Amino acid sequence: MMQRKFLLLFLWLLAAVGTTYAAKGKTTVTGKLTNFKGGVVSLSYQEYTLLSGLQKQEVEVGADGEFRFDIEISGPARAFLILGDTPMPVEEKFTLTKGDGRDTTITTTTRRSDMIYLYLKPKAKQHVEATIGDISKTLHITGKNSADSYYLNEEDWRFNRYEDKHLKNYFGYVNYDAVQYQAYVEERRVERAQFLAQFAREHKMDKHLKHVSEWAIYTDAVMARLLYPSMRSSYRKESFTAGQDYYGFLSDVKVDKAKEEKGIGYFYFLDYFLKESYRISGSQEDYFDFVAEKLSGRPLYEYYAFALRTNFKRKLYEKFGASSPYRDIAKKVKEKYKAMEGMLEGNPAPLVALQDTAGNTFTFDNWKGKYIYIDFWATWCGPCIQEIPSLKKLEHDYADKKIVFVSISMDRERDRQKWIDFVRKEKLEGIQVWLDAANNKQISQAFNILQIPRFVLLDDKGQIVDANAPRPSDDRIRTILDKLL
Repeated sequence: MMQRKFLLLFLWLLAAVGTTYAAKGKTTVTGKLTNFKGGVVSLSYQEYTLLSGLQKQEVEVGADGEFRFDIEISGPARAFLILGDTPMPVEEKFTLTKGDGRDTTITTTTRRSDMIYLYLKPKAKQHVEATIGDISKTLHITGKNSADSYYLNEEDWRFNRYEDKHLKNYFGYVNYDAVQYQAYVEERRVERAQFLAQFAREHKMDKHLKHVSEWAIYTDAVMARLLYPSMRSSYRKESFTAGQDYYGFLSDVKVDKAKEEKGIGYFYFLDYFLKESYRISGSQEDYFDFVAEKLSGRPLYEYYAFALRTNFKRKLYEKFGASSPYRDIAKKVKEKYKAMEGMLEGNPAPLVALQDTAGNTFTFDNWKGKYIYIDFWATWCGPCIQEIPSLKKLEHDYADKKIVFVSISMDRERDRQKWIDFVRKEKLEGIQVWLDAANNKQISQAFNILQIPRFVLLDDKGQIVDANAPRPSDDRIRTILDKLL
């Protein structure tokens, strides 16, 4: 009897582990397209597992409209098929009601690729058939988890039409006051939640997808409310300050404590929610000490692991050393970030070749003996340009200190003259330099530059102080500089 209990316990544990960390195996997606004009289809996919990256494959479609993908995944994955390279223009016309009760009709021409969403599991097969130009009426999916794939598509068709996107991403911010916008967000959340619940009742829906979908609906609503103050100010070109009463909902925001794999979308929400909570609180403590007051246990270490992608600092990285309480997460972190250890504090910055507007070449060695505050930016980057006034003020206020301000343009070679013209027209101060393609690639890899603007602080020996330094508009940079200089 005792042996039987141990055997059942072993089998239960094996099943539990297998559910969360399935063995990697070939997953096949086949399909047949009607009215396809020739060329390739692409399959982009990303596992829900922590620290997974986006993968992409392309295949030629046969003359008969058939195609096949074989991919390797180790857990549940969300995928989307892009059908064709050149989407046809589509004219859309719809009516929306402003906050004052007046209707306005909007006509727009958009180019939208035909797309099909899929929910995939390791060692499974799905087959897709559809007619190009009429996907929503002709889509037919068979194979394991086909009902889950239908859910992803039907949810998108219902709640992510261009009208919905326009309302969510622009119209609501411009035409609704704070109370009206929050009411709209809540109405949308309820409608999506009801659709999910109904779909789950009528179909055999995967428990994992239902879980992450519930959280996606919830976190989308929280994100929308958090974004409203800044987006309204940006679009209306007028100051809008949300009082503490607006942010009262933050105290009720929930986080996912389940052991289910959450997917990268959840962690983007968590990162923004925590950073906004930190900003609004006005706390002067270290950000990650603040985070440790909001999260605990495994969810805390999962967030730490995600946060390393843009906060690769020794204090955070060392949480995944030999004494880490979650060895499985620590193993993933080491596999993911081992190659980035060179950008930890105390390591020398890469000596890439930097060119000024006259073509003169420099390296960071040229400014040894002084601290170096580096701004990675580009002429096409709106948020970068928004930082320029704050950067100019920072340069002015620290002009007599042992620090130089180096702005490194990430513009492509074909836009080098555009960068030169921008520097001269805007009378940019500090040290203005540019990188050719090879040096751009080298420093992007060394500092893991995934987006700009990005700011890096070096010490007077050319060593890294902070590879993710605060922006000029963030008062924390002045606190840091005042301690160092």
